[in-house]
Amino acid sequence: MPPIAAVLLVALQAAPSPSPTPSPQARPEIAAEVGRGLGAYNAQDLAYYDSALAPDAVYIADDGAVFAGKERVMRLFTRIFGGAQKPHLEISDLATGGKGDTAWARFAWMLSGIEHARPGMATVIFERAGSGWQVALIQNTAKGHAMRAASPAPGATPSPGAQKH
Repeated sequence: MPPIAAVLLVALQAAPSPSPTPSPQARPEIAAEVGRGLGAYNAQDLAYYDSALAPDAVYIADDGAVFAGKERVMRLFTRIFGGAQKPHLEISDLATGGKGDTAWARFAWMLSGIEHARPGMATVIFERAGSGWQVALIQNTAKGHAMRAASPAPGATPSPGAQKH
């Protein structure tokens, strides 16, 4: 090995490795927004959601249904809150982060007080609106959600490696 290459190799091995990207900083103001949203959900406070949702907000339910636009999301919450059963939401494992005018929250949730009580996970994306925050996206995933095994497409043939000889 040429002497210069050996010196470079030793220098590279001795140099500290670059630190991984720092984890996002906790955002107490976003945790407070989540707390307000949780309180509003349990109080069935539609006025809160009318002010908290961005005009182009998207809500993705834990069954995969997508409600795009504030008006559609508000109709969904009106239907949920207008039922005979009163949903109750509890959250845990709240994590928040973000940078600049965009922030996020992630948490586990448990929905009760309804016929199909269930646990899940949520991610909420916030965007700054004036001096406060608005919800741009709420995405829910049922806990224990798993992809079903893929079925072959009609008329498909197995891959050559899958055929028995």
